[in-house]
Amino acid sequence: MPGAWFYDLIYRFGAPWELGVRTELKDLVEGGRLAPDPGDTAIDLGCGTGANTVFLAQRGWETTGVDFSPIALEKAEARARDAGVTDISFIKGDLSAETIPGAQGPFDFLLDYGTLDDLQEPHRTRMAQLITRIAAPGARFLMYCFLGRSSDLPLPVRGHLLASIEDGEMEEKFAADWDIEDLSHMLDEHKAALYLLTRHTTER
Repeated sequence: MPGAWFYDLIYRFGAPWELGVRTELKDLVEGGRLAPDPGDTAIDLGCGTGANTVFLAQRGWETTGVDFSPIALEKAEARARDAGVTDISFIKGDLSAETIPGAQGPFDFLLDYGTLDDLQEPHRTRMAQLITRIAAPGARFLMYCFLGRSSDLPLPVRGHLLASIEDGEMEEKFAADWDIEDLSHMLDEHKAALYLLTRHTTER
């Protein structure tokens, strides 16, 4: 995965994966499948320029966005100001680190659009472990990724420097602590997958 300098350059001129609030996220929230209780917290992992982060704050979560690109975070903060959203914070952080200062959780809702699958090992496993550590019991985790061997992805996707989650990898990394529901039927994208995970409330 390229360094933050590369993503700064991409975000400065417009990242091709910045598509605004994602339709399936909006459908799940506005349809009531995902809805915050008073005081619930959310974290957007790899928030980019913050479209989804701001949407969550507007819908009632106390929301934190994390990214390692300062340019993306500057744009995310400007987006929040323009939207008049105040119950939101943005943090520069490494999602494969042991902890992220200011984002230790626990969080009631976690969101990842294309960050975990963009990492190589061992950083991918470290991020998965971080997700579980910062999730509250019963937390929900919505994850969008590409699924299958990276070499099988269509060239436009590989051209965006994205990798993929391999078959069985979600279960390997999360099944011990989460229930995993496949919501990929909500997508109309080649090789894309969507998962909704629910954190176990007790150790099993």
